Amino acid sequence: MTGADDAVAGPPSGRRRRRVWFSVALVALVAGAVTGALLLGSPGGSTADADADAGAPDTTTATVTLGDLTGVTPKAGTLSLLVGPTVVGGVAGTVTELPAPGTLLTSRSVLYRVDDAPVMAVEGTLPQWRGFESGMTDGPDVEQLERSLVAWGFQGRAADGHFDARTAAAIRAWQKELGLPRTGALEKGRVQFVTGTAQVAEVSVSVGDEIGGGAPLYTTAREERVVTVDLPVGSSLARLDGVVTIDLPTGGSAVGRVTGLGAPRATDGGKTVVAVTVSFDDPAAAGDLTNAGVQVAFVSEVRQGVLSVPVTALGAAGGGGFLVEVVDPSAGKTGSEGAGGPTDGAGPGSRLVAVEVGLFAGDRVEVTGDVSEGDEVVVPA
Repeated sequence: MTGADDAVAGPPSGRRRRRVWFSVALVALVAGAVTGALLLGSPGGSTADADADAGAPDTTTATVTLGDLTGVTPKAGTLSLLVGPTVVGGVAGTVTELPAPGTLLTSRSVLYRVDDAPVMAVEGTLPQWRGFESGMTDGPDVEQLERSLVAWGFQGRAADGHFDARTAAAIRAWQKELGLPRTGALEKGRVQFVTGTAQVAEVSVSVGDEIGGGAPLYTTAREERVVTVDLPVGSSLARLDGVVTIDLPTGGSAVGRVTGLGAPRATDGGKTVVAVTVSFDDPAAAGDLTNAGVQVAFVSEVRQGVLSVPVTALGAAGGGGFLVEVVDPSAGKTGSEGAGGPTDGAGPGSRLVAVEVGLFAGDRVEVTGDVSEGDEVVVPA
């Protein structure tokens, strides 16, 4: 085995080396990983040696390296705003006011008006499944409402999930501000619990429409931009916190992670897929892009501490498997070591080495065999 200093003596040349290049072309077709291998010269091996040598392509060398390889699987995705909560009709009646698309909503915002009475947004994750009134049992929904009443200054006592006279007084104070009858109670549907901030997206009803409880009124979108990718059900790429690289249409790329998995659904083509949501590690990386097509490279496998060579260094062995041509000045002194052996076919100053291939990662491939870190292998120039 030669060291790196020996390798820089230069690759071998001549007719034998040309046989390796032809093998490289075969490997490139098998691996499908590097188009550069297709740039090899004409195989025309039946012509005279002089003609063959004249037509042989130039070569150079590449170093066998030791390190980590990361295999990726590219998928098409769509960059858009993260979907927010859908606002639904909680109170039956006539819609008398709706926010315009793009309106920013947060806790304490008026979501819409029915019969000229507001339905309000309140911070919380639990839905309102019952009205708030004196005599109701304690519960997390009461505590959730009280937290906002405290934050808005209507309730001095800390939220405890117990609806009492002070809770009713806080609600009356809020109702006064809203112009509602000061009953000290909130019927089911008078508020909708939401989280964070969102903007109105697509409105599906109009002012004047009669609505019932539970009817969807409009969708919302978060300010955060995400990428959505459809993956086949059962795909190993559909895993939370999986790392991806996103190629942006404006140029450059950004790192992201899988933060959400949708429910399985059927496509028009009859396939069943799950929508994977990818969030940017740096939200600013997405800029102002919306509804843009992007390429997402999912990390499918990582191999640590392995030897690798350029894919174009691979040649196909006559009996199957793969070879690399390792620069070896000592081989130039002794020549090849017999027909059929691993060195047969190498040019002076090199030897052919059988290798096992592992992970293909971009333009490099993992190899194991009689090669070492720092060895130089022959590749097309």
